[in-house]
Amino acid sequence: MEVLRHFSHEHPLIFNEERSYESEVYCSACGELVLGPRFSCMDCGFHLDKNCAEAPDVMNHPFHRKHNLELKASSPYDDGSPLCGFCNNICWNFLYHCSCNLDFHIKCAFLSYKVLKNDFRELQHLVPIISSEGHSRELEKAQCFACQKSLLDSVYISPDYAFHLHKKCLELPLEINHPCHRHHSLFLQFNSDHLPCQICQETQHEGLVYCCSICKFVLHTGCVSPPPIIEDPSTHEHPFTRCLKNLSFNCDACGTLGNYVSYNCLTCSLMVHKKCITLPRFIKSIWHDHPISHNYFVVDNECTTHDCGFCHEDVNMESGSYYCSKCKFIIHVNCALQDAR
Repeated sequence: MEVLRHFSHEHPLIFNEERSYESEVYCSACGELVLGPRFSCMDCGFHLDKNCAEAPDVMNHPFHRKHNLELKASSPYDDGSPLCGFCNNICWNFLYHCSCNLDFHIKCAFLSYKVLKNDFRELQHLVPIISSEGHSRELEKAQCFACQKSLLDSVYISPDYAFHLHKKCLELPLEINHPCHRHHSLFLQFNSDHLPCQICQETQHEGLVYCCSICKFVLHTGCVSPPPIIEDPSTHEHPFTRCLKNLSFNCDACGTLGNYVSYNCLTCSLMVHKKCITLPRFIKSIWHDHPISHNYFVVDNECTTHDCGFCHEDVNMESGSYYCSKCKFIIHVNCALQDAR
């Protein structure tokens, strides 16, 4: 008779190889119905399926290289149960926890680890590729686990319906070298530090990003290869050309600092963030009666001071701003977008 002493229970657990047909038995670790071998304390009605019982106390998870994950029998937080970093559902039972406040259901930790060890592409042989056509209403709200974009953007897979992946995200390499970060390789990771992408400046809190944990450098999977040329006649009359260079610059469109990737209009001598290419030409602000227009610079022959109509800090007239020439009203780009109506 095999006996297991498990950290989560005060009594020894007895191994039972056969399924119980008299009553349903649920695993205390994952909460799922036990259909195979298990370890049980019959006095307490405490059961662990074999896989959960043999789960390591500490896991070195390749999607989180900074720290090890520790197995906990209950939530380590005083204010309730956390959300799983893999499936985004509440962790009611056992979980793997990191001091970074990253948590996984015990089964989700196994599944995500299996995904990685199968090098993603192996999953194509395990589950069918599903077309986004003829989808259900439930899938309209579903997101790809990796990139967090709409699942219906492209064909996808859905292994065991536990999570979804675009086919293109399934084929992502686990390690890349990128010209914007030449010091170290970037690894496909959870964004546990909630760092913004160095190309689009947006922060993706869930899913996977390419990350250098040493340098705190993050790229979204969709930003690894930004388009070389962007044309949008509705916002600017000339095309913007990408420059992949580890170079700080002051964005001519919004007036704030940029790094690594700029888009340049050679005709107008402009250097801007990728996201600033599509700034609206006119917006309506709650702080002014007239529509205000976007300008890459404002000429003031009267040499007056110009305070932002929202934050009242000085506005650099040689960089981008929103401006009403009739009233001499000026506002920072980011302030204007914050309160645009």
